[in-house]
Amino acid sequence: MSNLIFLFLVTFTSFVLNQACKQNQVVIMNELGPNRILEFHCYSNKDDLGIKTMGFQGTPYTIRFHDEIPNLTRWNCILRQGANMEYSFDVQMYKAGPRLIPRCGQLRIWSARLDGIYFARKANTPLVRALSWNKK
Repeated sequence: MSNLIFLFLVTFTSFVLNQACKQNQVVIMNELGPNRILEFHCYSNKDDLGIKTMGFQGTPYTIRFHDEIPNLTRWNCILRQGANMEYSFDVQMYKAGPRLIPRCGQLRIWSARLDGIYFARKANTPLVRALSWNKK
């Protein structure tokens, strides 16, 4: 009986927190340079958003979501650029840690630049180079 009560409390708490929990966001930007296209294919353990493209300094692409409990929410995006999309990287954009309480309002900013892929966790903070492009 105590296991049933515990399961109910965890489920109820998760539901209530998710309703009041601000969505997490992954933001993707193209800062490759004029006339350079960024191609990206984003997917999670639950969703596949398909292949998309973004022009230089185009409107940033934002993925909004809630952490799934007890599953570990994970978002990956394959970023590609270059004349023949010969530069790429499969980036783990977001990964929730193991927890019973979801994280709320998390922000992950990723920017594609010619010399690599840049990252920040907070708005209005400088992005730092996190990854280098792989070439086919």
